[in-house]
Amino acid sequence: MTKRILYIPFDHLNLSFGVLKDADPKTNHIVLIESTRMTSGRPWHKERLFYLISSARHFAKELENAGYQVSYLKCATTIDGLKEIQKSLGKLPIYAAEPSSFVQYQQLQEFGVQYVPNDFFLTSRVDFKTWADKQKSFLMETFYRAQRIRLNIMVENGKPDTGVWNFDKDNRLPPPKNYTWPKYLEHERDEIDLEVGAELGMEPTKTWATTRAGALAQLDHFIKTSLVDFGPYEDAVSADSWALHHSLLSPYLNNGLLHASEVIDVVLLEYHAGHAPIGSVEAFVRQIIGWREYLNGMYWHFPRFHQDENELCEKHCFGY
Repeated sequence: MTKRILYIPFDHLNLSFGVLKDADPKTNHIVLIESTRMTSGRPWHKERLFYLISSARHFAKELENAGYQVSYLKCATTIDGLKEIQKSLGKLPIYAAEPSSFVQYQQLQEFGVQYVPNDFFLTSRVDFKTWADKQKSFLMETFYRAQRIRLNIMVENGKPDTGVWNFDKDNRLPPPKNYTWPKYLEHERDEIDLEVGAELGMEPTKTWATTRAGALAQLDHFIKTSLVDFGPYEDAVSADSWALHHSLLSPYLNNGLLHASEVIDVVLLEYHAGHAPIGSVEAFVRQIIGWREYLNGMYWHFPRFHQDENELCEKHCFGY
């Protein structure tokens, strides 16, 4: 018997985090909503929109294969979709992890959606506030060092295990002459991918995976081909490669196919096994636990960001 409806936004695609972490296939009904307002309310690059939609449809299929009752709806807005699912299943309570957008947070809250904490970041909004309330200025480097200590990453007794917090000054080398960059990992397209591409009137490239298996393959590819040299050429530019030694993992972290904790764990395993130098490992870790977490925390900590977003929505009809 269904007791709860669980709403999954397109950036919460993970069975182990968010509202799905404690989900029960026997009593929970999952709903994903492909809203017209989201897909047509902004000037999307078609490749990005393809990635978001196809990943969500693949995830819905994964949930079904795991034994969940799943509804994938196409509606004018997210709220219209939630009304439709309640009309179908009855006035059941709707739960979701805290949205990543303040606008959607307000919209869903006003509709009556109940929230569980958003754990798609390593730093909760409460954790960030605890740090921010003690600061006179909000330097990312200060936050990053506090993160290293809080998360116990490459530290001993509150100090960096190598004696140096940041190797950024060493990671500004130009690419060598006649340098061979790693080959791109290609992700083959399946029926769902081709269906989404046809609906969008485009032929998707093989650049981005749209499944968790593909995202894990991209992580493995980065570890094997690029982690070692990520640091020295972190800021390099080359006409021979648009990706250089970058991981290309951001899309998967941003929609939930990968979680920051598992990415950091794999990188640290390479470091502690002596397979990757500190300069590259520290540079990569800084991007994940530093910049990514810092920007998310600042977004939620300062109301000005929310006000700007609301103004943008009013002017351009952006929304969810």
